[in-house]
Amino acid sequence: MERIIKFELSGLNAHIPEKRITLKSALSLERPFVRTKDGKAHYFKREELEFIAKILPEAEWDRLQLPIFISLEPKLGRGAAKISGESEVKVIRKILGKEISKNELIVYRPEIAVIRRKLATTTQYLFGW
Repeated sequence: MERIIKFELSGLNAHIPEKRITLKSALSLERPFVRTKDGKAHYFKREELEFIAKILPEAEWDRLQLPIFISLEPKLGRGAAKISGESEVKVIRKILGKEISKNELIVYRPEIAVIRRKLATTTQYLFGW
């Protein structure tokens, strides 16, 4: 049963990148993108990259991995998702006006809508188990 679930999740996650890139790398590219697991290109909007760059100090640009994953996991409950990574959480915390300073942040459906509205190309859903 677990093998079947993992197989199904791999199909749901075909849109995620083979390898993420840093904000610093993305900003240096003329047309920033990552290659997805299904072989397609996922492009980042320059406006979103510049928005994120204004939030984070330049010293952290090489630590932020793009896209930022919004991890949907059943164990979190309906409508909840997790965002991981120190720099990633800093960006999302700033957008949502939260004071939490951990390396992991649980967000809920209304917050996810705000995040996706502001960072449509620089965030992606990740389906977990």
